[in-house]
Amino acid sequence: CNLWMTAEERPYHCAECGFCRVGGAENFRHCNDCGMCIDASLFAQHNCKVGKYMQNCPICQEDLFSSRSASHEMPCGHAIHWHCFRELAAHDSRCPVCKKTAEPNGRMQPTWNAMAMGIELQPVPPDLAKAVTIICNDCERTEDNRAWHFLGVQCRSCTSFNTVVERITKVGAEAHAFLATAHPHPSQR
Repeated sequence: CNLWMTAEERPYHCAECGFCRVGGAENFRHCNDCGMCIDASLFAQHNCKVGKYMQNCPICQEDLFSSRSASHEMPCGHAIHWHCFRELAAHDSRCPVCKKTAEPNGRMQPTWNAMAMGIELQPVPPDLAKAVTIICNDCERTEDNRAWHFLGVQCRSCTSFNTVVERITKVGAEAHAFLATAHPHPSQR
């Protein structure tokens, strides 16, 4: 392959990939479906998807297949450089391609619980109330007649706050009255 690298990088040639990679052959296993060397410790659980590494990293736009940087597979199955994922995770917990939450549900639950508590402590004034239809980016379910809040709207199916407002159905006093009868506040039950 005529690559200049040090022994510390632990180069190895993958015949299936057709060129040299770094990290030590004992640490990787080639997946013929993905067309890429996968970390051996993650191989059994990896989300096999034909051609997922035959694209650019959605953050830095470097080709994932020929990159010497380690790749990371997100729960949704999209691939990204590991170092790009760490930078992204510092300010956004979603996949840059499909917008699904990139962290396991259990890891996000404390954040979502805190958001739910913040919503309970800061009710929306009646004149700013909105009844909305949401779509959850994580479980892809649609829910009608949900109470909008500036902190977010929690999905009842998967408890995620990774939702988007598809449409506003009622606003102001009309929305407040509708939501009070359709979904009374816990203190009114």
